[in-house]
Amino acid sequence: MKKILICLMLFLVVTPTYAKYITALYGGGVSIERVFVHESGAVSIYINGGIVNLDQCTSTFRVYIPPTAKAKDEMLSLALFAYASGKRVGFHDSGCSITPFWGGTQDVPVVNNMWVH
Repeated sequence: MKKILICLMLFLVVTPTYAKYITALYGGGVSIERVFVHESGAVSIYINGGIVNLDQCTSTFRVYIPPTAKAKDEMLSLALFAYASGKRVGFHDSGCSITPFWGGTQDVPVVNNMWVH
């Protein structure tokens, strides 16, 4: 029994916390002010509204979609749709990333899931 409890405790401690909601799934979301596509294929989305900064990123007025994200093109399409239609969006992130384009001094939330409200 003691070994089971130890294993359970280790599982709870080691369970990844690298992905989390930075806007509530059923909340109001944030509005998109502008979308910036980098030469590398990455996307920066400037937002207006509050996010939950669980990773303590230094910059929270924009989020980042890396060029290697599997659904990058779909998230970019969704961002442009939301911007054009005035809809609000929500994000789920996987940590912070320093974007070299912006001088490499601010880390921003990395988006791995996105939805329209």
